[in-house]
Amino acid sequence: MKSTKIEFAVAGAMGLALVGVTGEASAAGFMLREQSSEYLGNSFAGSAARADSPATIWYNPAGMTMLHGHQIAGSLTWIAPQARFSGSSLVGGGPGGDAIDDAAVGSTFAMFDYSKDLKFGIAVVSPFGLRTSYPANWAGRFQGVASAITNIQVNPNVAYRVNQNLSIGAGITGSWVEADLSQATMTPFGLTRLKGDAYGFGWNVGALWEFSPDTRVGIAYRSNIRNGLDGEMTSLSLGGFKLADINADLTLPGTATFSFFHRIDNKWSVMADAQWTQWSVLKSLDVYTSAGAPVARQDFSWRDTWFFSLGADYVWSKGHTLHFGAAYDMGAIKDAQHRGVRVPDADRYWLSTGYTWDVNENVRWNLAYAHLFAPTSDAVSTLGDGLVGNYKASVDIVSTSFVYKF
Repeated sequence: MKSTKIEFAVAGAMGLALVGVTGEASAAGFMLREQSSEYLGNSFAGSAARADSPATIWYNPAGMTMLHGHQIAGSLTWIAPQARFSGSSLVGGGPGGDAIDDAAVGSTFAMFDYSKDLKFGIAVVSPFGLRTSYPANWAGRFQGVASAITNIQVNPNVAYRVNQNLSIGAGITGSWVEADLSQATMTPFGLTRLKGDAYGFGWNVGALWEFSPDTRVGIAYRSNIRNGLDGEMTSLSLGGFKLADINADLTLPGTATFSFFHRIDNKWSVMADAQWTQWSVLKSLDVYTSAGAPVARQDFSWRDTWFFSLGADYVWSKGHTLHFGAAYDMGAIKDAQHRGVRVPDADRYWLSTGYTWDVNENVRWNLAYAHLFAPTSDAVSTLGDGLVGNYKASVDIVSTSFVYKF
């Protein structure tokens, strides 16, 4: 009977992962941090050290040793960004409007409690995503009209408690990514579309050190994942007529996370996070035909970034916890010359709050909200169309999740 419950729970968790797996970036570049609403309430402070939810499978697998009993969890997040371009170009055209589309992001976790010191878990998440769209006749149409990047990763992990203080964890990652890009061209083909997908593989490791039952630190590292995209170039102006088979390389960046968690007393806990993301691996997106002829090139030349956050939890009564957080998220774009219309990235400042209700000893429900502020950022074209202007952006995020133990 217990085996049947486990199979049913894992199947249900995998099914939930299919809900809302595409999204718009709310972190630097086109990263999506929103894999857990409980952690969102703290602006992801302490993400690799909290180890109090199955979400730790993704943020630091070593934290599974602090969980007891088989568990599943699912999260659904609605991301509502605003990014409006004001400016002009030499080729004329209208305003860009709100370039960033709202979208949903889902994640699922399942943990198998093999023994006191050995745990197994799997995460199904969407850690990168992008959705931008402009009117077909806007001023920057020769740089981009629509852009979509969808990424789904399946990440099985194992964790082992080495001794009273140290736990370690590791996993492998299977990644699927799809890129769908369109832009206007000064050719008879008019509006062209580049679309391709690929599979890639990566790995991750983590460690958790417990100074005491109330104080711990965690570190976690995720590798880069290289994706060799294969697809087609078509003309949307000619009814989707195929122009060529294409290929391109897209590398998703690695991350390193350092986290701290401390429970002050029965009411208050504090936590902190620092995460480094290796965006410098994304130099450019070069698209070629199957014969090796260059088709398009998107220059990135991004920089590595840091994300810093602080958070606090307050247990206002038994089974009811409030979460608070603030963060600084460094943008990946170096300057206005590298701020493209597909990813108008900039620094962000986070404020977040959340609520956790322990319904009973087996069920937990979470709700969180975050608002991201971004200073006005300039965009200057280097492609000859003379696009000059600025972006004003902000993001609202609402997330809910559950944890079920059995």
